[in-house]
Amino acid sequence: MRRIPAIGPLRAVAALLVLLSHVAFWTGAANVDGAGRLLARGDSGVAVFFAISAYLLTRGYCAGRATPPDYARRRVARIMPAYWLALVAVLGAAVVIDGTVGSLRQVLTHVFLLQGFTHESYRAFTQTWSLTTEVTFYVLVPVIGAWLLPRRAAGRTVPVVLVLLAAFGVLVQAFASSQGTPTWGWLGTSALGHAAWFCVGIGWAWMLEQRPGIASRLTAGHAVLVAMLAYVLAATPLGGPIGLETPTVLAAAAKEILYGIVAGALLVAATNAPREVQRRSSTGLALASGETSYGVFLWHLVVLQALFASLGLRIFHAPFVLVLTVTLVVTWFLADASRRFVERPAIRWGHRGAPRRTR
Repeated sequence: MRRIPAIGPLRAVAALLVLLSHVAFWTGAANVDGAGRLLARGDSGVAVFFAISAYLLTRGYCAGRATPPDYARRRVARIMPAYWLALVAVLGAAVVIDGTVGSLRQVLTHVFLLQGFTHESYRAFTQTWSLTTEVTFYVLVPVIGAWLLPRRAAGRTVPVVLVLLAAFGVLVQAFASSQGTPTWGWLGTSALGHAAWFCVGIGWAWMLEQRPGIASRLTAGHAVLVAMLAYVLAATPLGGPIGLETPTVLAAAAKEILYGIVAGALLVAATNAPREVQRRSSTGLALASGETSYGVFLWHLVVLQALFASLGLRIFHAPFVLVLTVTLVVTWFLADASRRFVERPAIRWGHRGAPRRTR
């Protein structure tokens, strides 16, 4: 399977989008017309993460690079050690700032990554609902991989099924929105509710394997333009409210589709980027940004919470530029430490005994 260096910086873009959306929400900048709505739609970075995971994992699994036990060990090694370290910091912040870590049930829910189902997240860990969804997808990858094996998936069955599954996911999202109650909230954030975003990645992996001629015709420049257009449309009232209000059925469906287009277009841009872009993506800051993206995703909210508490800032009434700058710098430092001392050793453990890749 050809290595694509530009996927790393794309991960960094996704993490930065999520960070921007949270800084905009906490400072109140999201409430400013125009620019605020654009910042608020940074939560589309989650769709990008899902599409990347679906693309890499299904394509890699179909290439037969690991047995199911090896695959499971690698996924645990990649996700959990860094996650548990960040969770310790979140619990510490909860004790210092709020005076409590909540119930034992809430703590255990986070230890085992179940908060996406219960919606009982700490203020500094609300973004991790998406990890519950992603891990659910990890469990499904062996089944999807068996279905996508090239000898079985050369015809039109795969794209038709993926389109139908993505459409069903959008309907599920709309249904969850129509209920407007916490009872169905988990469904909207589940792997089924976001099936469209995962299908984007699976579909592109299939295209590159089965229809490489067609896939190569999609230029990176045009894909970026499509992503930008979809992003701007999502920031209009078409994409629904930017706060915590429940969107209408149509807005929920439109937002899901537009975020899927953003994720798919950026994935196309990364995989079809020119050689020079790929070369630069494998060195220096571009490489480091991709490798620290998971840490940025994990740490930015606890940094935000600590910053607001230490400076006595009021939520929704804080200076955006100051908060963004400090959050970026401190989060990068913590994410880089996580990459060096936690993630890299864990990944090496997860891949022990694996054959060396050729590049």
